[in-house]
Amino acid sequence: MNWFFLIPVFPALGFIALVFLSRAWRNRLIYIGPVLVGLSALLAIIGFIRYFPGRVIGQPFASLSWTLARLGGVRLTLSLGLDSLAILMLAMVSIVGFCVQLYSLFYMKDDERRGWYFCVLLLFTAAMLALVTSGNLLLIFAMWEVMGVCSYLLIGFWYKDEAPRRASIKAFLVTRAGDLGFFVALAAIWSACGSFQLDAIIKAAPQFSAATLLVVGIGLLWAAAGKSAQLPLSVWLPDAMAGPTPSSAIIHAATMVAAGIFMIARMMPVISLSHVALSLALWVGIITALFGAFLACFQTDIKRMLAFSTISQLGLMFAALGTGAIDGSLFHLITHAFFKSLLFLAAGTIIHVTGTQDMRKMGGLAKRMPIMMTIFSIGAFALAGIMPLSGFFSKDLIMEEFLTHGHPVVFALALVMATLTALYVVKAWFTVFFGASRQEKSHAHEGTLLEIVPTAILAAFTLLLGVFNQGWLGCLGFKVEMPTLQMASISTGVMLIGALAGFLLYRFRIDNDWLAKHAPWLLRATEARLYTDAVYEYLIIKPYFWVSALLWRVDARVIDGAVNGMVALYGGLTKLAEVTDSRLIDGAVNGIGAGYKRLTAVAWIVDARLIDGAVNGVGAGLKQAGGLAKKAQVGRIHAYQRAVVGAVIVLLIIVLFVVFVVLKGVA
Repeated sequence: MNWFFLIPVFPALGFIALVFLSRAWRNRLIYIGPVLVGLSALLAIIGFIRYFPGRVIGQPFASLSWTLARLGGVRLTLSLGLDSLAILMLAMVSIVGFCVQLYSLFYMKDDERRGWYFCVLLLFTAAMLALVTSGNLLLIFAMWEVMGVCSYLLIGFWYKDEAPRRASIKAFLVTRAGDLGFFVALAAIWSACGSFQLDAIIKAAPQFSAATLLVVGIGLLWAAAGKSAQLPLSVWLPDAMAGPTPSSAIIHAATMVAAGIFMIARMMPVISLSHVALSLALWVGIITALFGAFLACFQTDIKRMLAFSTISQLGLMFAALGTGAIDGSLFHLITHAFFKSLLFLAAGTIIHVTGTQDMRKMGGLAKRMPIMMTIFSIGAFALAGIMPLSGFFSKDLIMEEFLTHGHPVVFALALVMATLTALYVVKAWFTVFFGASRQEKSHAHEGTLLEIVPTAILAAFTLLLGVFNQGWLGCLGFKVEMPTLQMASISTGVMLIGALAGFLLYRFRIDNDWLAKHAPWLLRATEARLYTDAVYEYLIIKPYFWVSALLWRVDARVIDGAVNGMVALYGGLTKLAEVTDSRLIDGAVNGIGAGYKRLTAVAWIVDARLIDGAVNGVGAGLKQAGGLAKKAQVGRIHAYQRAVVGAVIVLLIIVLFVVFVVLKGVA
């Protein structure tokens, strides 16, 4: 077996080691998490070096498969595969996961359930690592679901508070609704080619019918929209900020949200065969990108600002996939994972030292936290697309793809999104580090080593991934070129416009307080997230409860009424049957019984007096005759002789009498 297949195994073993222990022992052994994920990261980096410069996506360096079962004579096979994309994703996920684990040692040190947090985090990381190495769509779906459960547990980690509890339920239900699309796509694929192996599906896809391609494409896009927070399934992600900040970093940067983009990229040879599916991905993505960027401009909570920023960036990746090319989307997926996890972790430190998530109360941190300010600035400026940070290169590649694939309108909308991104990034940066704090007394200070080191590692990758993009992207088989002067000028221009607008908004204090006075309608709309939750409320939730109430009334009045009527009818019939039984049947039976009783009395009299009397009389006569006979049996010979002589004399007398009578009659 190839040793690099052990990369997902290390965190899985950590989960198994912790899950069966008591809380006290789990809390003592939390260091297992960073060590095992660190081993996975080290092995992933060795794997990248080992297989550099790589090869085209889909051509594995190594594979591993086993038969799970047989369905109607067809083998159900699960498999793992290491190709260039898997190696890169393994490196990204494990490195970000290691930084989050290391940071969490500080962030969760005082939590009484910290052992359980690390346990779930290990399972989450293992599931994502197994997903990216899977060569089988069924195994991808299984790991997809494991991550859904882990996100539920992490978002609702502080379940005693209402906000995390409700947010975890919301995230779980929305993403499960998206997963229905995955299930439908799996069923359609199995019906079409009888296999879940990625290579078999891609090979057979050109022979799929147009209807099958459409069902598969829309099903997978719907599933990815749930995981990667695309409209209309993006409503769960802002609320997910109620969980611990380090878990937000890994959920919303390197694992959960990245899984949807990765899965679509893997299945792009199939999805690209459906023009409708590509168009859907393109327009849903760009609308989501604008939606997230616009709402991020109005956030005062630093984590919610990053959440809407994540929605926006994921929308841009989704739109890039809609062009049919995957290089720009994958490039931005990896760079975004590093700079967004950096921003979440740095935000966690800022929240910890200031005691608030409200950016308006954080101001003046530049002097108190110079190191964390520098690290945060690297991530923020990469998000804004400032050269030479990684975000600049990946965004420019996506912009070029919009133009080269003939989507000028989408390109223009992407420029608007980029402008808004620079606006909210610069406005938040000035507010947090240079604004006037609204706190009466601030105890802000620099972070500890456990906070600085992980974020510094992520900052280093954010700095280097863009500059050296041609090397590591080339291992995927992409021909990557530096942005053209024209494209670099356009992207830099819109970034500067957005940055200037953000600075002016900060400088003249045009914030939510200003909007409350001058444009309350806009503030209400943005606080309601452009009424997306209200749409769910009125189109799904309230109709659901209305239908439930209607069904309850139907059940209570119609079904229960019919059942109760049947019960009443049955009760009446049983009462009638009871009367009939007690008066007619029991009367007849009792009458027959009484008659039978009288007949038995008569029969007893007849039996006792007549039959028994006759029998007894015969018996008595026989007894007397026997007594007489007994007297005759004296046992003396001369007595018997006298009896015989007497008998002879009697017989002679009888004979003589008979003769006399006869003779007399003759005469």
